[in-house]
Amino acid sequence: MHSKLGKLYICPIMNTMGPVTDSRHSDLLNNWTDIDKYCDTLFSSEYRYKYPDSLGNPIKFSWFIISWSGFTSNPVNRDFGYFSVYDHYMEHYSRKMKFYQDGVYWMYNHPSSSGVGNEWGLDWSQNAQYLEILMRFIAERSYYPAVVQIPTEAQDSSCFLENFFPFDLSNRNAINVNWEAKNADGKSMSQVINWSKAPDNWDIYHPDEEEYQLRGTMKRSIGRLLDINSIVYKLSEDDIEKAFQRCLDGHSVMLSAYEHDFRDRSETILNKMLEPIHRISKKYPEIIWLYKNSLEAFREVTENTQESQPQIEVALDSHKNLILSSKSKIFGYAPFTFFYSEGKYSYITPLRVGYQKWLVYRSHIIPNSIFYIAVHSYSSCSMIKKFNTNDFN
Repeated sequence: MHSKLGKLYICPIMNTMGPVTDSRHSDLLNNWTDIDKYCDTLFSSEYRYKYPDSLGNPIKFSWFIISWSGFTSNPVNRDFGYFSVYDHYMEHYSRKMKFYQDGVYWMYNHPSSSGVGNEWGLDWSQNAQYLEILMRFIAERSYYPAVVQIPTEAQDSSCFLENFFPFDLSNRNAINVNWEAKNADGKSMSQVINWSKAPDNWDIYHPDEEEYQLRGTMKRSIGRLLDINSIVYKLSEDDIEKAFQRCLDGHSVMLSAYEHDFRDRSETILNKMLEPIHRISKKYPEIIWLYKNSLEAFREVTENTQESQPQIEVALDSHKNLILSSKSKIFGYAPFTFFYSEGKYSYITPLRVGYQKWLVYRSHIIPNSIFYIAVHSYSSCSMIKKFNTNDFN
């Protein structure tokens, strides 16, 4: 009899990208009507209760939503726009997402310098579209996700994520990944995605400051996400078995695997992921396995479940510099802050001037603007505030 057993948290992931048209692939859903038919199946009670968890709970999905912005050409007819995909899902499915306790998070595809809409951009310094997207989501949709997925993560993007996102579901490593599989832009996986040194045993880890794939002392947690069924990788029963065995060794585990919304893979998700989990669980009756969204699972596995709502106070000092302060510890170096004026967003990094205290110089304050602050606590509770800069005078 094991003295301590871990729990297994099951996280089916939907990489949510909207319609796509490509003559090389006949199974793509190229319009919203067909995608909605697919999603209607995923949201049906029959589907959600097909393979209930240990406590009889229905399936929960995590929807990682992309923003198609920063591109100049659209060869596969993506639904371009900052909010096109997000708004469609919120308008059609937000009630059902809330009912089933699904999670909504952020997936980012960095635009290439070519501007081509189906190419992966790898140079984080070529543009800052990630800031443009986040500023608009915060200001116009009150959306500041605590979990992010960037498959092309590298050292530069790792440092950016460390400042703002407690949880990072980007590790794609596994034994026998087909790193030479070709992407839509013709590049091999190994040219655009590199997780070959990261853990391949469902371990959630803190990355190293100089090598994001290795364990280190950075604060955010990186989780592992595998393909359910693709040319790159296919989730195996061995992957599932290892998750249960890790629980036997006393570790709680987050098992995450994904499909896309632009292919009808409702049966694939059941047959390749959820049915095998349900069946294999019979071999491990002592292990409790539960459906969770990504945020819930990260919190449980990292034992970071205490709710701690951040509160940022804003005031002017004697020199009319803007002072931000927090009574509780926030995640990251500083809050995510920016100004909005005359249709333009301007990101600014406040200067840290003390423990949980930051400064924006008077000369950097944009007159007649709106000042936004977004912040996560360590338990990933979020806060968004906005102020009219005229009120600071």
